[in-house]
Amino acid sequence: MNRRGRMTVLVGGQYGSEGKGAIAAHVADDYGVHVRVGSPNAGHTIYWNGERHVMQTIPCGWINPRAKIVIGRGALVNMRLLMQELEHIEQYYPSFRDRLFIDAHAGVLDERFHEQEGGTEGEMHRRIGSTGEGVGIARMARIARDPEQFRLFWSVADEYGLSDRMFDTPALVAAWQDFGEDVLIEGTQGSGLSLYHSCWPYCTSVDTNAAGIIAEVGVAPSRVTDVLMVCRTYPIRVAGNSGPMRGEITWEELSERVGHEIVPERTTVTHKVRRIAEWSDTLFAKSCVLNAPTEIALTFCDYVDPDLYGRTDDTDIRMSKSLTVFLERHGLIGKVRYFGTGPETVVEVV
Repeated sequence: MNRRGRMTVLVGGQYGSEGKGAIAAHVADDYGVHVRVGSPNAGHTIYWNGERHVMQTIPCGWINPRAKIVIGRGALVNMRLLMQELEHIEQYYPSFRDRLFIDAHAGVLDERFHEQEGGTEGEMHRRIGSTGEGVGIARMARIARDPEQFRLFWSVADEYGLSDRMFDTPALVAAWQDFGEDVLIEGTQGSGLSLYHSCWPYCTSVDTNAAGIIAEVGVAPSRVTDVLMVCRTYPIRVAGNSGPMRGEITWEELSERVGHEIVPERTTVTHKVRRIAEWSDTLFAKSCVLNAPTEIALTFCDYVDPDLYGRTDDTDIRMSKSLTVFLERHGLIGKVRYFGTGPETVVEVV
């Protein structure tokens, strides 16, 4: 009799850009199935094979050559971006498409939705800091249930030479898990941006917590064994009027604390300078209530102790006085398993 595999949901505990891509890449080889839903208004950055890779559609687990890669039913797929990502990955794995599974009923994010929302020049960006990629409008079109206004993947697959990659992914994921495969579901954005559980209207257009993510995939709650929640030492929000953020500071203030100049981060999609703030115990506690994490990853630890930058030894984590003070202050001692020490480095402490 086969052992049912693990199923882990990777979720952001703040306002997105917590470093979920780095964590997904770090654990990629531990999972035989990688699933992503969400939409391309969220980009996950990974460093692999000496290069930087930005993924807006395909799960970061593609770097594992043995893994099955799934774009789930709740996803919104910009076909132009998908084809670009496929071309990029096929430089490393020419037969990658053989292990790509796209749900036939995933949504298509037509370019006209982006044009309607106007990108970073549009009303939604000015009003609530939206990326303006057209995701909200597309989801409204799907809810309207008008086939003339919204398309599903099955209707465009042949045009892009992907008709043989259409599947019923909820059934596949369940079967693979039942046959012993471990599954990682890669969430996008963060708990603090949930349509229902954040500061409306400064939010995204879906629930971004573990329960919402698995609903988009088509996974029964009883199948989930773990929730890995990723948080960063200094949370960020996207640029503009993107909503309240307790303890907001400037990049100059952070540079003074660290003791050297930190280059302001820019969002993967809009390329605008992010807003940054102090760690919020309130936000973290709420995210824990909503996601009940079994494991926690803490990224940007080098913003607390710059000597940790690029370190890969767990002894360095244990010996860092500044990080220990941070963990104690926020009740995180013994709760964090993964520590991000730079864009390319993650340390696992068991």
